[in-house]
Amino acid sequence: MTTPVSQPEGDVAMFIDWENIKYSLLNRENRLPNVQGLKEAAGRFGRVVTAKAYANWQEGQHLRDPNDLYSVGIEPIYVPTIFVGAGDPGLDGLPRRKNSVDIKLAVDVVEFALLNPTVSTFVFVTGDGDFIHLINTLRTRGKRVVIIGASWNTSWQLTSTADQFVAYDIDVDPITPRPTERPALVPLDETFRVLADVVHSVREKRRPNVFAQVKLLLSSRLGSFDEQAYGFSKFKDFMREAERRGLVKMQTVGLTDRVYLPDEEIDTGLPAETPQEVEREAEDAAHAEPEATALEGAAEERVTAILRFVDMLEQSSPFMSFNYIVNRCAEARIVPLTLRELSGLVDRAVQEGMFLTDSRTILDRVTGEYRDINIFRLNRRDPLVARVLESEIAGVAITP
Repeated sequence: MTTPVSQPEGDVAMFIDWENIKYSLLNRENRLPNVQGLKEAAGRFGRVVTAKAYANWQEGQHLRDPNDLYSVGIEPIYVPTIFVGAGDPGLDGLPRRKNSVDIKLAVDVVEFALLNPTVSTFVFVTGDGDFIHLINTLRTRGKRVVIIGASWNTSWQLTSTADQFVAYDIDVDPITPRPTERPALVPLDETFRVLADVVHSVREKRRPNVFAQVKLLLSSRLGSFDEQAYGFSKFKDFMREAERRGLVKMQTVGLTDRVYLPDEEIDTGLPAETPQEVEREAEDAAHAEPEATALEGAAEERVTAILRFVDMLEQSSPFMSFNYIVNRCAEARIVPLTLRELSGLVDRAVQEGMFLTDSRTILDRVTGEYRDINIFRLNRRDPLVARVLESEIAGVAITP
């Protein structure tokens, strides 16, 4: 979401993930970042006391950039690039390019914040969601965090975590200069039409359909967007009105609100039961003998060991991917099986209803695109799962 910037207040530190912003603009709009525009954008929030940009300046595509950065008072920080993975299976024998800009930048930010407690605002020029933890650390220490990034590929998790997001292509250096006068408010009906187009595009391209992402794309399409200008106190109220008009459909999946096309089937991955049905099942289970599981003998014994181990994993990671569960079980040597056999056994447990499934949006580090993955957690109402966990609490072993 783009928001009007406030009056300058306090000191500002700016840190630029140079490759992120540079390649975002080159790949989409075939242009380079305007370093003067970036410095001025940071200056809207206060006096810029430090400004640094991180990249491998020895690479050919960056050789000329340091001089331009220095000319506006931005210090280029060198981060080397290494190539790893040559000959690895699945990489077609090609080396994989890797640098540690995010690590170097994060370390410098933490050190700067500790040594300069009077600096109140940190401006990051990036769209990389990996900086979420750094932002959370700064905000818990009373710092204001502003993100400057391209509207089309900045992580929605990043914009949701920061105090403010400034779209580079809208508010810093737009291709078409914005008028000095405040533009007229787009009619509400037209805004809803654009929203419907955005949601259709999001679902068609399989992009994250969370509210933050939809709002960011809506702001990009309209040039700016503020639901309060239309009389809605929050974005969810705006979306409720769109749903009432039959333009979209909302659903809370897992822990996040998501938006769908009006005629789209929604699979939450969780049991669609009413509280009354849950209560009735609990009463029936209390008066009934434990159900027999489809697993028998050694298979049940091995699944029991896996369930105990997954219960332990959930204490630190309540939602896990299928491969994470399998790989962690294999590493811990929970059962004497090959990776393929272990995968088949976990899959069987999933099919038998011992796990509940959900979905989560992640950033694919290989393609740079967001995608949805299935995540799993124990179904604690399953008879075998319940017996395993009860016996673990009681400190007794289960006899298959």
